[in-house]
Amino acid sequence: MVQTYPGPPKPLPGTDHGWLWDPSIIFLNHGSFGSLPEAVAEAAERHRRFIEAQPIARLGRGVGELLRAPKEALGRLVGASPDRLGLIENATAGIGAVLRNIAWQPGDEVVTTGHVYGAVRQALFRERDLHGIAIREVPVPLPIRSSQDIVERVVSALTARTRLVVVDHVTSPTALIIPVKEIVTACHARGVAVMIDGAHAPGMLPLELDALGADWYTGNLHKWVYAPKGCAFLHASAARARETHPVSISHHYGAGMDLEFGWQGTRDVGAWMAITDAIAWMDAFGEGAVMDHNRRLAEWAHGLMVGSGFFEPISPADGSMRGSMAACRLDARWRERFGSVEALQAAILAAGSVELPCMELHGDWLLRVSAAPHNRPWQYERLIETMRALDQAS
Repeated sequence: MVQTYPGPPKPLPGTDHGWLWDPSIIFLNHGSFGSLPEAVAEAAERHRRFIEAQPIARLGRGVGELLRAPKEALGRLVGASPDRLGLIENATAGIGAVLRNIAWQPGDEVVTTGHVYGAVRQALFRERDLHGIAIREVPVPLPIRSSQDIVERVVSALTARTRLVVVDHVTSPTALIIPVKEIVTACHARGVAVMIDGAHAPGMLPLELDALGADWYTGNLHKWVYAPKGCAFLHASAARARETHPVSISHHYGAGMDLEFGWQGTRDVGAWMAITDAIAWMDAFGEGAVMDHNRRLAEWAHGLMVGSGFFEPISPADGSMRGSMAACRLDARWRERFGSVEALQAAILAAGSVELPCMELHGDWLLRVSAAPHNRPWQYERLIETMRALDQAS
């Protein structure tokens, strides 16, 4: 049966303008980090100026009050108690904080998947080198036929020595939505803690973190919540909150996540204050409207890519494992022509002014597109035209 795809969604009103990105570039990589809406950027600068006017009173003595509103807004967005949300710079810092808080014993095991983000893999290697733990990456070959297959692979890798499972909520290279609820339930039934790398999930997927029950969950807000860079969070379950500390230990060590993460030393908290403004910017389009637009546009773009003949699908045809991004596999001729994914990425940018990531994962070459409010169907069509021109030039 031939898979059919719905047409692209109508653009959200007012999203043709009001962005800081260079309009000469077709930007299909909001999943890494995009350019801000002007309204959010202006809010962040306004917050910084407010602090600079009375830095001791407002930052030194008043930082807790400054961060109250953004933490409450974030808590509502992700379904979490604000006092168990620690603001951090990025999800990498959240992973690092959790790994360094665990009292590892030689021979402890950490299970993750072969789709783990590269920086997280390196953080795990650091713990291995320091403490003698074992890292087990579960192979998840492409294409993925069902999300249940991932659950079964992770659970079957658990042993009596498994101390922690680290799993993505949305994978970076493959843009796959992982069934984290099922993994958390299965791991907890076996006495294994779970850390979820939700770098891509906030703003892409509905979240209820307290109900999810993972021991730890970290997420970025500079991707799909359209907050300034340097905005992210670490969430801990009620059972883990007292043992969860930031990477930078400061004056409030042991006083709980709210105080410890609220003051990690002198830093610019204007970006964190703008979390409130970023969430309000999204909400102005209607509850869930931005999330729905991006999902539908990514679904249409995936169909366009697969239908072009240049790309092979790697996820289930029903779209159940795709959100605001779609990744496809390239065949071997692109490797033979360009030699490296970096060279192909540069060629696409030079030939079509299209900015998007090309990645290699276990021998596969993958190309990933993102869908954000500023994206339009013609931009993905330009990508196909650019691939056609590069193919004909070979």
